[in-house]
Amino acid sequence: MKKIKLEWSLFSLTVAVLLGTGLEVSAHTRFETGTVGEGVRVTNNVVIGHPCGTNPIIGTSVVFPDGADSTVLVDGQPQGSPLTDFVSNWGDNVRPLLSRAAFDHIQPKQGAAGNVVGFWAAGGPGMPEGMVAYVPFRLNAVNIVPGSCAKSVTFQVSIVDICQITGPGGLQTEGVVELWTHNDLGTIFDSNIDNGPAPLKITRNLTANPLPESCGQGVDVTVKPSAAQINRDMPIVYERKQIWPSKTGKKHSLKLK
Repeated sequence: MKKIKLEWSLFSLTVAVLLGTGLEVSAHTRFETGTVGEGVRVTNNVVIGHPCGTNPIIGTSVVFPDGADSTVLVDGQPQGSPLTDFVSNWGDNVRPLLSRAAFDHIQPKQGAAGNVVGFWAAGGPGMPEGMVAYVPFRLNAVNIVPGSCAKSVTFQVSIVDICQITGPGGLQTEGVVELWTHNDLGTIFDSNIDNGPAPLKITRNLTANPLPESCGQGVDVTVKPSAAQINRDMPIVYERKQIWPSKTGKKHSLKLK
């Protein structure tokens, strides 16, 4: 009985420490640091919380909204304003970092304008059941436009954790992928459960960059990717060949040089 009480106490202490350091106690794939101050360059991690049932994670694909044709919402309402009304330097802010802890290969994804809009990781041991994997990246400083009323800007980042290589028709099959994506964009990568992209929130430095007096308490801005961007940038391309989703439509293993 004493042993059970001791183990429970240690578990409770561990959870308290995690909460105290700002880490999410969640099985969803999320960022280790979900909130970042503006004007600060940070090293961050995509934290993969669980595999596809008992099938291990063999790769992951991460796409940030590029801002070019993204949907911008202000306090939850769609706006016709471009992202440049709120963020002055969004474009080439993301850089994957080399790590072979879980995957042997990690490469950036280039968008239509040539900027890095995400990254993918695959190959190597992957992540088995009962483990957690970290995929590191660097986020260069993001600056909020001084004349805007934005007190925060949240980028909704789409992530697909891959357990089996299939064609597009197999993406909704249990045990194949975990979809941390929007469920309302109308893409082949849409989640069939909840609206679950990973949020990355940039908060305004109200000391160095105060809100204009006319803004009152300010507004919260959210940025969603377009369907066209997700369909274009989510697939994994290796040595100029798309390796996921499989264009043949057949299941196969992921073998990289």
